[in-house]
Amino acid sequence: MRRDFDILNIAKGLGIKILKKASSEEYIARCPFCGDSKNPEHGHLYLNISKDTYYCVRCGEGGSAIGLYARLKRIDTKEAYRELIEENITLPPATKNSEEKRPAAKENYNSVAPIEARDRVYRAFLDKLTLEHKHLRNLLKRGLSWEETAKNLYKSLPEEPQERWRICKELVEEKYNLKGIPGFYQQEENGEKYWTFVAYKGFLVPIRDVQGRIQGFQIRLDETEHRKYIWFSSRNKLNGTPAHAWQGVHGGPSKIVIVTEGPLKADVAHYLSRYTFVSVPGVNAIKGIEVILKDLGAEKVYIAFDMDLLTNKAVQKAKERLEKKLIEAGFEVHTKTWNSRYKGIDDYLLAREKQKQKKVV
Repeated sequence: MRRDFDILNIAKGLGIKILKKASSEEYIARCPFCGDSKNPEHGHLYLNISKDTYYCVRCGEGGSAIGLYARLKRIDTKEAYRELIEENITLPPATKNSEEKRPAAKENYNSVAPIEARDRVYRAFLDKLTLEHKHLRNLLKRGLSWEETAKNLYKSLPEEPQERWRICKELVEEKYNLKGIPGFYQQEENGEKYWTFVAYKGFLVPIRDVQGRIQGFQIRLDETEHRKYIWFSSRNKLNGTPAHAWQGVHGGPSKIVIVTEGPLKADVAHYLSRYTFVSVPGVNAIKGIEVILKDLGAEKVYIAFDMDLLTNKAVQKAKERLEKKLIEAGFEVHTKTWNSRYKGIDDYLLAREKQKQKKVV
């Protein structure tokens, strides 16, 4: 007989720090896989209590409660199941109160649509959006030019629900199928369903593949107290679709490619250096990266993670795993470091660019 296991109890038992309740169904915690952000009060691991699953929006790790226990204990799921039974980390018997506390699971979400469909929908979607001045200032401050911000298709998310509904209505009327497109979902009112998309204050950062097609988006949030980025994802929404932990390509084919964390950082670093970059959403989200690098014609790869690499053991281990993976795939691999006053390679390149301008003047 199958037993259900409480994701919160398992996470606490594994020493995972639970930060806060994000919604009626989810809690935010510190991710044990990617080491999470430097601020101990920021977290990217979502624990879903209705499905007893976990998912890190930073590194892409996810799975069941049993899977979480197995991964961190480094055992298989059968052994994890036995240990959990012995420790009795199960759900309490169903009662009226417990049913109220644990909402019923929503309908299964959609599979992600093929890249061709996503690219078509997302480009039509972006055509209907604008870039607010405050977001443009943010991008220019990072070292991008006006032309580059337009070329990269950064757009602000509308805050008004009526505007989101209007945009989706137009897309549907233009024969774009929003089913299977991460970020879009349906709401129901008076027995009728209509399409909308997730509501966050921030701007969209497109993540492209080797062919320049838009795979999905990260959202650079305006309010960054708890986190700076989140996926444009409609996981756990009616007729919604989850985003994947996509790796991005920034630049064209090249024998030398630099790997860094974060698509916006890679956009800036590519613009300032003109080198081709591949961005990973988290230092552990490296599955399939060797295929992308081969498609780009890379021979020499530089790993350019943030400079907390020097002190963060989790990042060091992630770098070593990536290095090993790439060497086994036949690449010449190097680690790129810089003055630790500058956290990311984008910060370093921007400082160097400003110094050049001073010398010219």
